[in-house]
Parts: sequence; C-alpha cells; structure tokens
Amino acid sequence: MRRLGYFLHVSSSGRIIAKLTLPRPPRIGTKVFNSQGRFIGRITDVIGPVRAPYVVIKPLTPGIELRRYEELYIR
Repeated sequence: MRRLGYFLHVSSSGRIIAKLTLPRPPRIGTKVFNSQGRFIGRITDVIGPVRAPYVVIKPLTPGIELRRYEELYIR
C-alpha cells in the first residue's frame, strides 16, 4: 500500500477531508484504507491549491471514526 496522506476532519456533509502527501493526486474512485488496512471509502474529489491539495473521501459507512492526523493509504 502507498501512503495517501493524513486525515484532517469530517465535513458537515459527512465526507472525509485528508491532506494529500503524494506528489500527484490519485484517480477519482480510488479505494482508501486506514492505518489498520481497513477499507474506509473512495476518493470523490481533489480540492485546494495545486501545490498543497486535499482529497475528499466518501466514507463506506456514515460516522466512521478516525484519529486526527491518522495516516491513510491507497493500493
């Protein structure tokens, strides 16, 4: 698995916002996993400035619990 970035917060619409640490953003629809390797959702959007992007992740289930700055991964 490759490190995607880290969890920041959950938006008011229930989407997960993560800071991207990859040099290039992954494709929309890419599966995202937490630090334990569990599937948590799929990337739905890339937002923010080009040099410091964020990804929006639609969670698999509402109310998913992640720790602030928990690392997220993709395959």
